[in-house]
Amino acid sequence: MVNSTLDLAELAKHVVGIATRLINAERGSLFLVDRETGRLRSMVAQGLTTGPLTVEVGEGIVGAVAASGEAEILDDPYIDSRFDPKVDQLTGFQTRSLLTVPVRDSEGLLIAVLQLLNHRGGGFSLEDVEFLAELGVPFAIALTTANLHREIVAREQLRREVRLAAEIQRALQPEGRADIPGLEIEVLFEPCHEVGGDYWDVIPVGDDRWWIVVADVSGKGVPAGLVASNIQACLWTRRAGSEPLTSIFSDVNEILCRLTRGRKYATLVAAEWNSTDETLTMVSAGHPPLMLRRKGSVHDFGATGRPIGLLSDQSYESKKTSLATGDTVLLYTDGLLEAGGISGSDEFGLDRIRACLAVDGSPRGVIEKLTAALAAHIEGGELEDDVTLVCLRRKSSDT
Repeated sequence: MVNSTLDLAELAKHVVGIATRLINAERGSLFLVDRETGRLRSMVAQGLTTGPLTVEVGEGIVGAVAASGEAEILDDPYIDSRFDPKVDQLTGFQTRSLLTVPVRDSEGLLIAVLQLLNHRGGGFSLEDVEFLAELGVPFAIALTTANLHREIVAREQLRREVRLAAEIQRALQPEGRADIPGLEIEVLFEPCHEVGGDYWDVIPVGDDRWWIVVADVSGKGVPAGLVASNIQACLWTRRAGSEPLTSIFSDVNEILCRLTRGRKYATLVAAEWNSTDETLTMVSAGHPPLMLRRKGSVHDFGATGRPIGLLSDQSYESKKTSLATGDTVLLYTDGLLEAGGISGSDEFGLDRIRACLAVDGSPRGVIEKLTAALAAHIEGGELEDDVTLVCLRRKSSDT
């Protein structure tokens, strides 16, 4: 029977059912050891309908057996201070005797604690303990196998969900290179996990204005990706208004502070391109310097306020510049700036970024230079953080 299923809940019922029948007990419970938390959680508690019970090692009779590794027989549980009568009171059941035994595998590792209630013949005996010790090994092996199977299924389900999240994240980004009148654009988005905490976007905000956005959420993976999606939603809902980016940044900061309560924050930079007057207006919330190459020289535009999500009541300033034909702008995340630093070598750094941008070339050429320099710097190693690059160049008026 115990080898007939890999369903952990069904198997636990089999174990308790076999034990209660063969030992001649009225009811039984099985508490499985949680390897992550160290606690015991009831997989079966016959007669209890309020949900699973959680027991700390050393707590109550089940916890005491888990701690000592020795079976216990109680002929009158109510006189033992470790016995909690609340379950009896909740169910209307009268516990007259208890047998609590550890369930160990063939290597002696504690897998579970089995508890039987009320021997129908009067009381539990040492022979019952010895008999359950023999049954315990196949019980433990079956429970371990079923638990591993459940973990494998759960991991595979998680992998499927993460892959789907990654597909959704990429689908939320602009298709192709994004068509912005007057600008040539090239993008590299390289998360170090399937789902990244970096975010980039091109948001139309009028007939002649576009926001080019890059953000970097603290942390990595799915939690950071969820926060990035919230930032994206906040920006898109504000695109139809006439408010300046500085006010919108303040509002997004307040929203993120309330949603994450300071546990997550993000650096964020947005450059508003106005194709009518050919200007770029930049707002940066703690983001690495935006860089502008003009006539062979590279200029930095630093942060105009603190990262969003850290502190409420923040204000932001903006910087504005005209773009002439050939002017090139680079927005990036600190995954590029700090690459290599975590592993102990020097960071990629601002100087290398400036050097790659200083060489005249198309946005695609700039990104190719940066990725080649980055690969050489980390010597073919794995990225330790998400990397996003967005490069813009002012096209000539006749193109």
